[in-house]
Amino acid sequence: MTLYDGRVNMIKKFEVENFKGFKNKLTFDLSAREYEFNKNLIVNDIVNKAIVYGKNGVGKSSLGIALFDIIWHLTDKERMPNKYLSNYQNLDSELDYSIFHYEFQFDEDEVIYEYAKRDPENLIFETMWINKKLVINYHYFLPEQKFVDKELVGDLNIELLDNRLSVVKYIYRNTPTKNELPLTKMMQFCENMLWYRSLSDGNTYCGFTNGGTGLVERLYESGRVHDFEEFLNSNGLNYSLRFLNNNGVHELMATYDEGKKMAPFVLLASTGTMALFLFYIWSISAFDKISFLFIDEFDAFFHFESAENIVKRLNKAKQFQTILTSHNTYLMQNQLTRPDCCYIMTENRITSLFNSTDKELREAHNLEKMYVNGVFNE
Repeated sequence: MTLYDGRVNMIKKFEVENFKGFKNKLTFDLSAREYEFNKNLIVNDIVNKAIVYGKNGVGKSSLGIALFDIIWHLTDKERMPNKYLSNYQNLDSELDYSIFHYEFQFDEDEVIYEYAKRDPENLIFETMWINKKLVINYHYFLPEQKFVDKELVGDLNIELLDNRLSVVKYIYRNTPTKNELPLTKMMQFCENMLWYRSLSDGNTYCGFTNGGTGLVERLYESGRVHDFEEFLNSNGLNYSLRFLNNNGVHELMATYDEGKKMAPFVLLASTGTMALFLFYIWSISAFDKISFLFIDEFDAFFHFESAENIVKRLNKAKQFQTILTSHNTYLMQNQLTRPDCCYIMTENRITSLFNSTDKELREAHNLEKMYVNGVFNE
């Protein structure tokens, strides 16, 4: 895994309005607070490792889907049409478009990017500020509002763009790529965002790549079957694994009785074990490249000890920002997290534990007990 080199590439605030269940503006502020413990969860005063809690139906999954809407028009990476092409706008809103607002920090540069859409593919406007300077204010249906800073485009003609083609993406693809430019950093950040979820009836992901082979084939190609055994062992699962070549198809086999007996691993593995398999494959194939990771209901099939193990592994990876959604309040402990890294989500509101109470929260406090006892305002 690539070692963290001190660069800051993060989302520090996100807002969305009139999207799916979010009728009113929802603000997700990832500003950190002053704590002297678990400083590895914070980078440049921004929460690098967040866990979002909330009751069923409050919008935890929709939060991730909203955050990854940006993938549709700025990148060519994997999409989830079934998540976006129906009920895109809130059915109770008077607005006729959805609004998305991102605030990024890239080293010393702040980039604010806002846009509106009627549906996943049809843009209404895009605006961008770089270090508080307006550089793009482009409305696709107002001829008088098509401002783009000349320093970004040079002689590039952007007057007649179709609203299905982002002006930001068009500029990025048709001007010399300079890695030090904030716009380039934002585009590369978006191209390396990853959302995934493990379900009992299959796995889903968005962003980062396109297509790809199955889990077993990816493990075979990695040559890390023994490392995978150790990973399972660290989660209390003892397997002896090997590959068989069955007419050109690589089968992952669990072996018993010193290899005299064997059976396909995927037929023996529980739903939770397969969820661990999925996490492991993403960890070896993507975690040295991604910029942002969102795992929806990451521990839905995990024992609490496996959930804790995954959180500890992710907490060590400072080179990308992570957001997890969970119902597991056992993870709400200061040994794993902090009051400013735990968020409570209710309908159209998401707030850190720090901002959910007037009480001073210290390292010795039992956050889970306080949450169960209603100390935090929801």
